Amino acid sequence: MRRIAVRLPVEAVTASDATPRATLATDTVAGRFARFALRTGRALPPWFALWFGGVLGDAFGALPMRDQRRAREHLARAFPRRDATWIRRTARAAFRHTGRMALWTVATNQRSAAVLRRDMPIEGRAWLARSRAACARGEGVVGVTGHFGNWELLGRLGGSVLPLSSIGKPMRDAGIDAVVRELRTRGTNRLIPQGAPVMASLRELRQGRMLATLPDQDVPRLASVFVPWFGIAAATPSGPGMLAAMARVPVQPAFCYLRAGRWVMHWGPRTRAPAGLDRDDAALWLTAWTTAYQEALVRRAPEQWVWWHKRWRTRPPGEQPAQTPRSPPATT
Repeated sequence: MRRIAVRLPVEAVTASDATPRATLATDTVAGRFARFALRTGRALPPWFALWFGGVLGDAFGALPMRDQRRAREHLARAFPRRDATWIRRTARAAFRHTGRMALWTVATNQRSAAVLRRDMPIEGRAWLARSRAACARGEGVVGVTGHFGNWELLGRLGGSVLPLSSIGKPMRDAGIDAVVRELRTRGTNRLIPQGAPVMASLRELRQGRMLATLPDQDVPRLASVFVPWFGIAAATPSGPGMLAAMARVPVQPAFCYLRAGRWVMHWGPRTRAPAGLDRDDAALWLTAWTTAYQEALVRRAPEQWVWWHKRWRTRPPGEQPAQTPRSPPATT
């Protein structure tokens, strides 16, 4: 595996949606509950949702369950020099962050993107400006984000500053899928189902849109390549890199995360693979580069990533099984 260095922009400057309605075909029990939660969630002040979501997430993180144990094991692999106390605290903080993000997102689902974006700090403003100008000229870009910070908020806000199309996995429950689809297609946002013909994605890029992807998970059914993730080979979907190579457009990291109690939008540099590479090698290079970029951000705030995900589930052919570090007990 080849290590790829990344440099993060560090400058920070300051910068009425309707509740989705059900159709008969998507009126499931789970869908009804989701719509009820969205309607009632608006009664929560955002500050309270952020606090109470953290309380709920922290309580869940203290339970002796599989996901909590797995989060500690994965953190121990990613940060081998950290002691058991740090591992326990960071794992629990990851669940706390997820609770905060989820309840805050529900509480603000009725607020417009313009209101949410008001006075929000932006990192990498110049890179955002370049992408907006490129999209205005009809030149698309492959946006690469991940399950770090608040990816749902990123989708809402990103679509308010440039034309955005997202690739998303359909939910198993038709009612939940309808809710998610309606939330993710507010305004001018578009949603492409994961598994749709590649031409659908290329068409969006050729129309001068950002194609948003989340390739930071090990998904066995998707075409993947092995690239380093915290120094360990991790199967990573290569689709975003391949689409960028096929359409001859750059990739651009984009994230939304908490910094000092405030949501921050982060836009990384627009990057192309080195000249002379064929499509496969270009896709590999871009996948490794974007993965390394996200790792650098996660190292800044490790509690904002989903450590219970089986990121190293698939192993390279012929690799000997690694000894999984023993996770520390879930005590405070």
